[in-house]
Amino acid sequence: MFKPIQNRHLMVVDLTDKVSAATNIARENHAALRSGFVGFPPNPRWNTTKFCAWRTGCQWRDALAQGTMIVRGTDSMLVPALETEVYPEEEEPPSSNYGKNYYSVRVLQVA
Repeated sequence: MFKPIQNRHLMVVDLTDKVSAATNIARENHAALRSGFVGFPPNPRWNTTKFCAWRTGCQWRDALAQGTMIVRGTDSMLVPALETEVYPEEEEPPSSNYGKNYYSVRVLQVA
């Protein structure tokens, strides 16, 4: 049986001074996430969770370079490129809820 996992406890992490991201990675692993995003090598003394956070940072950096993720101009958040819509400068987004549903992805987990 599958049950959906909801991302309720997302934290905003400053990856660089100009790029932020929302993640549910534990706070003690944020330094490894940042070092993977900026391209530093992994520390051989890290445990598995820190290495996974570092690898996630590397994947985000690669996705940003490939264009599958972009940095949103309004709040400098790293978001998937497919979920953004481009509006002309003189127009406003269609509703005030624009941008709040980026992280409502449901992941199925085997129970």
